[in-house]
Amino acid sequence: MRETNFPRDGLGIRLGSRPSAGRQILPTASAPDIEYTLNQLVDDDEFHRLDAKLGRFNLFEAMGGVRAELRHSNFLAFLFSPSRAHGLGTLVLERVLRGILDDVAPDARPIRPLQLAVADLDDAIVHRERDNIDLLIEIPSFDLVVLIENKIGAGAGEGQLQRYRELVERRFPHRRRLLVFLTPDGAAPECEGYVAFSYRRLAQIIDDLTQHETIAPEPKLILAHYVEMLRRHVVPDEELKALALRLYDRHREAFDFVFESRPEPQGVLDALKERVLSVEGLIEDRSSATIFRFLPARWDDRLPDLGCSTETWTRTGRGLMFEIKLNPSSGRVHLILIMGPLSPQFRQRIYAAAMSRPEVFKGLVKPMGQHHSTLFSRELLPQTLARTLDFEQQCETASLAWSDFQRDELMDLMNQVEAIVAEVATS
Repeated sequence: MRETNFPRDGLGIRLGSRPSAGRQILPTASAPDIEYTLNQLVDDDEFHRLDAKLGRFNLFEAMGGVRAELRHSNFLAFLFSPSRAHGLGTLVLERVLRGILDDVAPDARPIRPLQLAVADLDDAIVHRERDNIDLLIEIPSFDLVVLIENKIGAGAGEGQLQRYRELVERRFPHRRRLLVFLTPDGAAPECEGYVAFSYRRLAQIIDDLTQHETIAPEPKLILAHYVEMLRRHVVPDEELKALALRLYDRHREAFDFVFESRPEPQGVLDALKERVLSVEGLIEDRSSATIFRFLPARWDDRLPDLGCSTETWTRTGRGLMFEIKLNPSSGRVHLILIMGPLSPQFRQRIYAAAMSRPEVFKGLVKPMGQHHSTLFSRELLPQTLARTLDFEQQCETASLAWSDFQRDELMDLMNQVEAIVAEVATS
């Protein structure tokens, strides 16, 4: 019979010692089914084991470096550079290059893996974003150039791998070349001459290095954190996956209930909204799934004459505000200063004054619209990047663009708008 001698917290979860994972607890007649299934889940020792592994602190998660390709490339460049202060010398570079060459047919290898194992790679030079290539490694002692194109959340752009290959062939016509396409699952590159290499294999190589006796505790810990982060977020950890599947089989109803109760995922617009509203003096007007409207709070006091009908535009009756708009089909995000359906005389004179100051009101749309008019426009996330970057990179790109706008243009726009409205109101 189900134990009832433990008190319950406010969520209806029984407090006290847990029974073993295999123990069966029968529901009482009065217990709600979903409460019973959730109790079973939280009483399962394997659930606590999974929670402990997933909840453990990870340096790379704390730094926001989970699926950002730029940060992965930066860290790999650090590990591969023999001269950097990681205390690993050429060990990581040598082991990873040998792992890549293992996947190349012997007659197609630019260099034998054994040569790398017994050679000195201290002269290796690692370049980041040289000619937009993620990683370009020169090893003069072997007359070898290694190109690594790193993709985590998106595939290579059309013709991208071909362009990089031709660029390296032109720049290093007499050197041996190793071209690598690094992806989570080792996806086949859509260009001849590249070797497919996976983050799964990279994680295994680095994990093996954490057992290396000559590596000091500090770099060993960093390597272990990196591998753990990769297996949590980039490539599947088979042990964790098997554990999760066992738990799901035992507690299917509880997991389904939790999944159905999860909040809606945050989008780029939500992330930008948080950034904007963190700026003192900016307030929200209204929002939808694709539009976020905001304005300086002081405009409510300083621009009292810029009201408009609540039936023809925004329900707040404000006639001038900023909008951040998301195009769902392309992913493009842009910021505008928009004027609503004010009185015709006001609208015409404000628009004319803004048009006369192009150094401030950049991207003003001509001609003036009959209903609303864009006085300023700035792209925060171009369509080309929205289609090639993963979600974290999209948020970072748009956030940096907002920071630039806030620093360079926002205050000037606010002051100019207030000056124009004051002139129009008194003339």
